[in-house]
Amino acid sequence: MTQTVMPPDVLENLKPDWVVPLVAVLVHPSNKHETGSIFEVGGGHIAKLRWERAKGALLKTGPSLTPGAILKQWNNVNDFSEPSYPTGVADFMSLLEEAQKLADNEQGEQLDFTGKVALVTGGGAGLGRSYCLLFAKYGTSVVVNDLVNPDDVVQEIQKNGGKAVGIKASAEDGDAVVKAAIDAYGRLDIIVNNAGILRDKAFNNMEDKMWDQVIAVHLRGTFKVTKAAWPYFLKQKYGRIVNTTSTSGIYGNFGQANYAAAVCHLEQLVGFWTLTSLRNLVYWASRVPSLERAQSTISVLIPLALMPVQT
Repeated sequence: MTQTVMPPDVLENLKPDWVVPLVAVLVHPSNKHETGSIFEVGGGHIAKLRWERAKGALLKTGPSLTPGAILKQWNNVNDFSEPSYPTGVADFMSLLEEAQKLADNEQGEQLDFTGKVALVTGGGAGLGRSYCLLFAKYGTSVVVNDLVNPDDVVQEIQKNGGKAVGIKASAEDGDAVVKAAIDAYGRLDIIVNNAGILRDKAFNNMEDKMWDQVIAVHLRGTFKVTKAAWPYFLKQKYGRIVNTTSTSGIYGNFGQANYAAAVCHLEQLVGFWTLTSLRNLVYWASRVPSLERAQSTISVLIPLALMPVQT
């Protein structure tokens, strides 16, 4: 594959021969420590990569944890002056105890999504439902996509005076899902790729079907919905994409080889979008909820979806 994509002069200076010695080191019996690691290799340079966590912001959970409160703390969210280098998820229960001791969060800018259309896959329950309700609260026209039942969330939004339509379909049927948004509202501005399933099993006992199902929903579903929406984003010169991944894709988790592989590849997919989208003012974000059904994490969505357009 390398020979098919690299020009001969580049290949001559980045020979595969200079990559493979690292592999010998990693698989030798003397290696008793390196596992789950990522290395960057090329041109004689060999370096281990690691995750870096910002100092972050701690906000009180509850009604005052709003998009405005997060925006008020945005500099702290992105503060890498005192980073940590995690090998596992944060101690969220201890953080939650500390957060509950705080005063109500100071509020920043009040966001307004009037005129914008948001599509949420897997929006019929759980985290997806909360996305939909929050978007509707801030004036967004919502498209609720769910394979089982989008109607209850649509009715809940409409009962509260919001705008919503439902599309009962798999995220894999991305063309139909996006068409529902265009048919209803004539445009699409925001995608939250949230649809997901679990088929947990120890790796030794995992069946091909269990692997294929999880990859299909998480990875293929994200690709199909985003691919269908892409021409509209380019025409509008505006779009926002949020992918819901997982700490399982970063650190791994027992019994979730299929799920970890799917969500880890989502993190790689956004790297491609970075290279192709910025000139068209399409922005993406990948959020990693560790407590994936915790109501206190929902408000993280909005600031990510409304990052300012820069030319």
